[in-house]
Amino acid sequence: MNSDLNALLVEVLRIPSDQLADELTMQDVEEWDSLRQMELIVAVEETFQIELSGDDIANMASISGIRKTVESKVGAA
Repeated sequence: MNSDLNALLVEVLRIPSDQLADELTMQDVEEWDSLRQMELIVAVEETFQIELSGDDIANMASISGIRKTVESKVGAA
């Protein structure tokens, strides 16, 4: 799952894979705006066949938040 998620994050956020770090937030990545966040949410839901709640989405403002959210949803599925 991690490699799939990493590939998705690199593609949607348009950042080099060597710059992908759990500490990154929306404020750190210029391209990560509200529209890109919506693209990310849709891509995560489609790729991992999960449904994200409003609380899940609110927790997805950092790479670590995205990882934790996806891991909890995929593990619960």
